[in-house]
Amino acid sequence: MSYHSKHLIKLKKAWQLLNNHKRVLTVVSTSVFFSACTSTSAPAEVTDLNNPYVNVQRMDERCVQQIMEQQQVLALASTAQYLSLADSAMHCAEGIVFTPSHPDTQTAMQFSALAFNNYLKAGDIKQAQSTLQAFRQRFPQQDLLFTDYTSFVDTATVLVSHDQLSAHQLEVLNISDKLRSELLRQRKWLMQ
Repeated sequence: MSYHSKHLIKLKKAWQLLNNHKRVLTVVSTSVFFSACTSTSAPAEVTDLNNPYVNVQRMDERCVQQIMEQQQVLALASTAQYLSLADSAMHCAEGIVFTPSHPDTQTAMQFSALAFNNYLKAGDIKQAQSTLQAFRQRFPQQDLLFTDYTSFVDTATVLVSHDQLSAHQLEVLNISDKLRSELLRQRKWLMQ
């Protein structure tokens, strides 16, 4: 077997592994994210004059509801639908300044994570990276946790820039054991 044939076979196997891994991550992350997203309802309208949130700009409840409905429909969708939902999710929180005590911070964080997830499913890695960077800037020192208590920020970081992380960094990030072992296995296989 020639040198090029061996590397072509390795590349094909790596591509298959990546696609299988992407499908598993898509299904798992969508179900985990959706369950977290639906468990948080939008806060009721603020009417108490002593409440500090009376003059706070809120997210449009129709926009929030529309995103929730679209997410339910998108089990297996096209690239254009993923991109559309991601853009819509980002639009809902546009122009609003969120502080840790803002009543819509959790929903805005979830919508940013939803946008990241859908950009990733659509294959737009650059936009996913940009969304993750915007999440970090907009919600400094804040994170979302999946149902297994792993970190959204750490998981997203690994998904878009795992090739830039050392084995030690992969070990200390709060990501699922399954994702960590898959990435370490993939690295080991690609180095052979």
